[in-house]
Amino acid sequence: MAKVQTRSISRSIQNGRLGSANGLRKRPGPGGQVGLKIIQKGKKKFFEKVNPATLDILGVYPLCEAAEVDHALDAARHGFERWSKLSLRERSKHLKRFRKQLVKDMNEIVDTICQECGKTEMDAMIEVMVVCEHMKYVEQKGPHFLRDEKRSTGIFVIKGAYVSFHPKGVVGVISPWNYPLVLSMGPITQALMAGNSVVLKPSEVTPKTSMKIAEIAYRAGIPQDVLQVITGDGSTGALLVESPKTDMICFTGSTATGRKIGEVCGRLLKPVILELGGKAPMLVFDDANLKRAVSGALWGGLSNSGQTCITIDRVFVHESIFDKFIELATVELAHIRQGLRHEMPSIGSMTFPRQIEIVGDQVTDAIQRGARIISGGKKNTSYAGHFYEPTIVTNHTPDFRIMREETFGPVINVLPFRTEEEAVKLANDTVYGLNAYVWTRDKKRAKRVARQIRSGNLNINDVYVNYFMSDLPFGGVKSSGIGRVYAIEGLRAFADQQSVCYDRLGLNKDPYWFPYTPAKQGLIYRATKLLFG
Repeated sequence: MAKVQTRSISRSIQNGRLGSANGLRKRPGPGGQVGLKIIQKGKKKFFEKVNPATLDILGVYPLCEAAEVDHALDAARHGFERWSKLSLRERSKHLKRFRKQLVKDMNEIVDTICQECGKTEMDAMIEVMVVCEHMKYVEQKGPHFLRDEKRSTGIFVIKGAYVSFHPKGVVGVISPWNYPLVLSMGPITQALMAGNSVVLKPSEVTPKTSMKIAEIAYRAGIPQDVLQVITGDGSTGALLVESPKTDMICFTGSTATGRKIGEVCGRLLKPVILELGGKAPMLVFDDANLKRAVSGALWGGLSNSGQTCITIDRVFVHESIFDKFIELATVELAHIRQGLRHEMPSIGSMTFPRQIEIVGDQVTDAIQRGARIISGGKKNTSYAGHFYEPTIVTNHTPDFRIMREETFGPVINVLPFRTEEEAVKLANDTVYGLNAYVWTRDKKRAKRVARQIRSGNLNINDVYVNYFMSDLPFGGVKSSGIGRVYAIEGLRAFADQQSVCYDRLGLNKDPYWFPYTPAKQGLIYRATKLLFG
């Protein structure tokens, strides 16, 4: 029975039926659900997906359980046996066709992302563009990065050595709801290039985009058993993580969930990449290009409604320009429109209903403790969906909840600092360490400060651009995760490394083999003195 169900899911992906937006109907009443609405159809469970901006119902998706997950993994193992035998160039050609198909079907995927996430079209298009940049990099650089790499043999000149790279097997990718395309396609592309098969479990908040990814992949000729999607809730993801049939897990999401996944993978000695939360600081020194810094802070803090792990939400501004920064930010923010997709806004809705409550709780707590709201600070009730006004908060201290906890909403905190030392201390005063931002015209100071900030990634006089650069590894330190994706470091993370040594001369015996003699011992002694003394 499980096999029939899984195959029907695969057929539905191809036929575009599952989660179809045809025959949309309106969810009654405002607000929408916080949890999943489960629908029972015979013995099978489904869950409902709602457009967060309009509250239209987009479709229903299977709540995959143990038998279905197990069957998907068996199919992935079968796919791996064939896919891993392809040459690096053949895999590269497959990924190139996949990328070109994604561009060809760009309108479809943009439409899907906007419906499912409440994003603006611009944000969705940027997501597609970044994915294509990463895919092109992997397809071009992958064959070079994953081929055998010659290594030095040191003093052992009669030997040869190299490192070879081998696929791990079946990779389980668990992706989040804030960027359902880019945060799925990044690991998928790297895993496939390295020769693995992939089972993708998307967030239950955004299953439709992942189903569209699979549909486009199959159109491009990617075998169905090499890339599969299983939909469901956290229990489905847990089955993927705990299964002995997955050889590696790549998870992007909350730090709390990442810790649990890390614990399971540690117990099972299963390789894992964890890209987790952030609380990115932005330091604005007195010599910064203030207009650019303000614009960067607003785009970096409010795009995608602030639902970005590298979003700017702690802005520390030198006291001499603090008031001017607030003034410019207030004026510019007044011209930034929030709204529905067809209104061509700069900021759309939030995606996850529960998240709007988290943002509201943090802002309310800050107000009650004496913080000043420069702009926003409440839900936007002009629309039926999940909108929160873009918000600037000041007149608070680093111990406030809104400064300590991940907000993941359209909220920017702005506080003054006096000295460079204080700015660095404020930036590092967090359990997170994903992205950071330094703004100054002084190049020496920029590099000096950058080296003192504990973060996996850092931008100088810029916003988010590190994530767009495919040749830069991406990942966090502290509670922001472990491991890296992208660049040579990320691509090789999806492969096992094998060190290979070989003899070049074919002597009957090497000089340090049995039997030991005074002459051999003397030779080793003199050689050590000569070479290393």
